[in-house]
Amino acid sequence: MYEKDNDAWLNLSEKLEERAFYLERALKEFVVNVTQSNMSSLINENKVLFLYFTAEWCGPCINFYKTFKEVAMKYLVPGVAFGKVDVDSAYAVADKYQVRHIPSILIIADGKVVDTIVGQVSKDELEKRMGTYIKKALAQH
Repeated sequence: MYEKDNDAWLNLSEKLEERAFYLERALKEFVVNVTQSNMSSLINENKVLFLYFTAEWCGPCINFYKTFKEVAMKYLVPGVAFGKVDVDSAYAVADKYQVRHIPSILIIADGKVVDTIVGQVSKDELEKRMGTYIKKALAQH
């Protein structure tokens, strides 16, 4: 009997470790790569969408992206999505929203651009600005 219980616990432990692995992996990849083809569904399926405009060659973009992800991780709630737009590969999206400087964050609420953050800002400023729109979205939900 003891051996069966031990096997059950061991099996459960292995399953939990596997789930934790996949959950951690999913959280690391929670920022969606945005293209022209998935843009409209992201807007339609979410109350608030934060779009991070960047490029592989942009040093400040790479540095600020870490802050963006860190702040975004605090706001993983239903109806809120986070996207990353590479201006070189998704130039049509950048052009549609007239993004001329990177890094930039477009904040889209209920399908409309409501705010734009151009350049790097402090973590506190980013939390404040993102939090404002997320609170509004949750209040409407």
